Amino acid sequence: MGLGSFTQMLKDRLPRRAPRLAGTGRAPRRRLDIAVDPIVTYAIGDIHGCIDKLRRLERRIVDDAAAIERSKLLVFLGDYLDRGTGSAAVIEHLMAPPPEGFSRICLCGNHEEALIDVLDGRRTLDDWLRLGGERTLMSYGYDVAYMAKRRRTEGDAAAIVEALPASHIEFLRQLPVTLSTPSYLFVHAGVRPGIELSQQRDEDLLWIREPFLSRGPGIPGRLVVHGHTPAAAPIVQDQRVGVDTGAYAGGPLTAVRLADATVTFLDDR
Repeated sequence: MGLGSFTQMLKDRLPRRAPRLAGTGRAPRRRLDIAVDPIVTYAIGDIHGCIDKLRRLERRIVDDAAAIERSKLLVFLGDYLDRGTGSAAVIEHLMAPPPEGFSRICLCGNHEEALIDVLDGRRTLDDWLRLGGERTLMSYGYDVAYMAKRRRTEGDAAAIVEALPASHIEFLRQLPVTLSTPSYLFVHAGVRPGIELSQQRDEDLLWIREPFLSRGPGIPGRLVVHGHTPAAAPIVQDQRVGVDTGAYAGGPLTAVRLADATVTFLDDR
C-alpha cells in the first residue's frame, strides 16, 4: 500500500466528535510547565491499545538514550485506549514505573476524556462505543456480544463502565492536558491558532484539527508536538510536529526525539 492510500485509509477512520449531553460540564484539566528543556525528550504518538508496539518502541528509546546519563523525559501524547486490543495492558504499563533513568509524563487524549465523560454523565455509552470503546471493554474482559443483546439505559452504562479498575479510572482522571517547556508545547490534538495558551479551551486541545493543521499554531517561541490526526509518516511543518502514524490501523508507533534543537524520529519497527 502506498503512502497516499494509507493516509486516505486513516482519514476514513477518523472519529467524529461525539456530542456531549446538554447541561453538563467538567473542571479544566491541569496544564504542566517545566522551567528547562530536558537533555532529551521522546514524545510518543497515539497508542490505541497497541501494547506490543509500545513495548518495542520503549526498548528502542531506552537503547537510543543509553549514553545519556540524566534529564531524559518520555512524554505520551494521549489516546491510550480504544481501537486496538490491549487498552487495559497499555494503562497498566503506563501506571508502572518508567524505564530506569527516565521521567514520564502522560497527557490526556480525546479518547480518555470520552471515557471519563461517560462515567460522569456527559456522554452516553453509545457515543463512546462509536469512538472504539468496544475494544477497550473487551480488553477488560467484557462480553460485548452479551451487552449488545440487552437494552442499555444511562444507569446500565454507568454500572458497566464504573466496573473498570478504580486505579485505572483515577489515572485517567488526573491526566494533564498540556506540558510546556521553554522550547516545546506538548498536547494531544493541537491549539486554536493565534490564541495564548492560557486562553485555549481543553476541548480544542483535545479535539482540534482545523484550522490548526492548515495554519499551524500561530504561537511564537515554541514548537507544538501533537498526535490525534494520523498520517502515513511523521509531519514537521508550520511550527508543529505530528507523530500519530496510525498504529492501530497497521502503521508504526512513532516517537519524536527532541535534543540539541534537532528533531528526529524512532518507531517500533
